[in-house]
Amino acid sequence: MKNEEKNYHSRLLGLSHAFDQVIEKMKGSYIDEKYSNWFLWLLFSPLRDIAQIKSVHNGLKSFSESNFFLAIIPFLSMLTGTVALSPSDWIDYIGSMAVGLVVGYIFTICFYYPKLLQFESAHFHTGAYRLFRRQEYEMFRSAFLDNKGEYYFRGLYDYLTSMKITTDDFEELSNNLEKRLDHFFLAEKHQLETKISMLKARLNRQDEKFNILVNTYEDAIGELEKENEELSKGAEYVIELIKDINKVLYRMKNGVFTTKDLNLVSGFTLYEKRKNFLKKIEDVGTTGSSPNEISLDDKSLYKKWGAVKVVKDELSQPVINYPYENHTVVSLRVKMDIDQHKIWVYNFHFDTTDQKVSHLLVKNDIIDSREVYRLIHALCLLSDHSIQEHLKEAGTNE
Repeated sequence: MKNEEKNYHSRLLGLSHAFDQVIEKMKGSYIDEKYSNWFLWLLFSPLRDIAQIKSVHNGLKSFSESNFFLAIIPFLSMLTGTVALSPSDWIDYIGSMAVGLVVGYIFTICFYYPKLLQFESAHFHTGAYRLFRRQEYEMFRSAFLDNKGEYYFRGLYDYLTSMKITTDDFEELSNNLEKRLDHFFLAEKHQLETKISMLKARLNRQDEKFNILVNTYEDAIGELEKENEELSKGAEYVIELIKDINKVLYRMKNGVFTTKDLNLVSGFTLYEKRKNFLKKIEDVGTTGSSPNEISLDDKSLYKKWGAVKVVKDELSQPVINYPYENHTVVSLRVKMDIDQHKIWVYNFHFDTTDQKVSHLLVKNDIIDSREVYRLIHALCLLSDHSIQEHLKEAGTNE
């Protein structure tokens, strides 16, 4: 596209060199309005050339560049005509000069005639051009012969040159603007990407904090649900314990309460201290593998049997022992009188995985284990009292 524009632009410059002078010649001719006088213009052409030699000062250059030689042909013809005549015959001499002048002038006019149709000639005449080359004249007239000085190829060339310069400037401005816009948009894009990256990082941090918070709340809720479940189960265990206590109370009221009714929480063994050994007086809900007598002097049994330890050390707190896997024994020393002459040892036997017994005797979460121990202690006292009453009644009956 650039090459085509350049070619058309160069062609306009060539047309300017070829046609502008012709157009100027046709527009600038003062005879443009006098098309009928072209013959008189032709007749006076030789005289105009003679008039161009104004002074010797113009030199040979003016002489050579003019049609002076052509203009003096009639006069040379006149002189040539006198050579053949006798100088004494003046009438013939004058007639010969006149004939030579006329013949030479007519001959000269024949040479001047083509110059009327030549654009570069000083004798160019628009009227003659219009008459003898009418087709070319009409073409020029319709295309270029408007108001004087209004249209030339040079003007069109200059106009397009200015337009081209303006277009080039506009293209340069457009390119610069495009580059600036590209740079601006790239900078804006980079800033936006940076901001988006920062926002994403901040959002990720917020998400992490939110997830941590959610996990914390979920863990807390899970713990609360677990505690609530355990409390619900604990409440069930307490309700079951209360039911068992009520049953024991009714058995007391009905006079059938014995040591076998002491299994409120779990299976148990009950020993009584007699001198230097422990005598088993009850075994309910166990496998029955507990010995009937346990020596208090056997040191090897001190660590193995919690019942021995609580008696030997006179402990008021229970001792928890794990005789084998998944089995727990809680030994409780029970004082049966103020003087501590009579001592019982109550042993709870249960599986380690038994949640009910663990909550009531070990964990101290739903109920204070000491209250359960005090309950067992009280029931032991009541059962011993019941035994003593039965013994008295039996002795009285005898």
